[in-house]
Amino acid sequence: MARGGSEAAAMNVLQALQDRYRVTFATASDVDWDTLNRAFGTSVDPGKLQLIKSPRLPMIRSEKQLVHWQRAVFERFCRSISSEFEICVSAYNPIDFGKNAVQLIGDFSFDESMRQRLYCFGEEKAIRHKESFLRRGYLKVGDWLAGRSRPLEQRNDLVLANSQWSARELQKFSGIESGVLYPPVQLPEPDLEKVARDPLQFVCLGRMSPEKEWEKVIRILEKVRQAGVPVELKMIGELGSSAYEQELAEVIRGQRDWVSTTGFLGGKEKEKVIRSATFAIHGCRIEAFGIAVAEMAAMGAVPFVPEEGGACEVVGISDLQYEDEDDAVEKILRLIGNEERIEQIRLQLSQEVATFGASRFRQEVLQALESQWLDLKRGNSSRPTCEQTNPAAAN
Repeated sequence: MARGGSEAAAMNVLQALQDRYRVTFATASDVDWDTLNRAFGTSVDPGKLQLIKSPRLPMIRSEKQLVHWQRAVFERFCRSISSEFEICVSAYNPIDFGKNAVQLIGDFSFDESMRQRLYCFGEEKAIRHKESFLRRGYLKVGDWLAGRSRPLEQRNDLVLANSQWSARELQKFSGIESGVLYPPVQLPEPDLEKVARDPLQFVCLGRMSPEKEWEKVIRILEKVRQAGVPVELKMIGELGSSAYEQELAEVIRGQRDWVSTTGFLGGKEKEKVIRSATFAIHGCRIEAFGIAVAEMAAMGAVPFVPEEGGACEVVGISDLQYEDEDDAVEKILRLIGNEERIEQIRLQLSQEVATFGASRFRQEVLQALESQWLDLKRGNSSRPTCEQTNPAAAN
């Protein structure tokens, strides 16, 4: 339970269920409900929930260490208690509860073959995930820790991907049919007055991890500056102590005259920074959806995104989708200074992003549980199609 998109989904699932069901929340994390509610704009009431702490591997100080093993221990724990509950839901990637369950897909870190296809960011970043004797042993131990865990494709679970792109990848590589439940986006209050924005300011929001490709974002904007346009970048996120984060901190120090970091910001603080910028930029090519992109667009920053991945379902404007770094530079230079076009794009995006609000997500979670899940309980073994749970189709 950190501060990413999957945690936003978990908090909104809890809020959707807390007034209608007896809810038990299982996690291996320490939970600060006030902090989480502030971060995601939710109103989860811990007095309406039962909290169960899962065992954790001894001597592990961070959720980023031995992730496969920790997930295996958590899955085994969930399976050991699942018989006590009528409905089991995983808010972040598949958990084999040993019975039919609802699975919200956040990314593809749970599937080793898909990880190898998609999560490649240069030899130096991906080496620990490369095929090797050590890697195979690590995965084997994790499988042993998980116990009798079945692959997702062998279970009759209700699977809900977080974008059409994710649903296609699941079907293409694993043969898994899924519905689509777009994740919750924290939408700002409507503008009461026009906001003064720095015409050369970019923001980038997200988790400080390799797949977000922060170095690429910096390289793109450095090339824009070399073309004579003195743009600046504010990176909204918390730099931790991992090797990658320390490497990134060193890159930032080399560009500190125009790149700055804000640390973690929640609520109004985050909104204030994003509303001060004209543009946003995102680097992740395999973003399953891109809550950060949707938030930046909702707050009026015009985002440039890779043309691969689910972020294009948030930003459906070709002028803002880039193929590679040079294409990004060209499209940024073309748009900077074109105030009329920027305002047109901002208006269009604000209308489109409004459909991804948290209230819509909570309503559709309830619909999934109360209709499709009950169908499965009655013996209907058909899996949902994308159209059955696509918010655009529902609207």
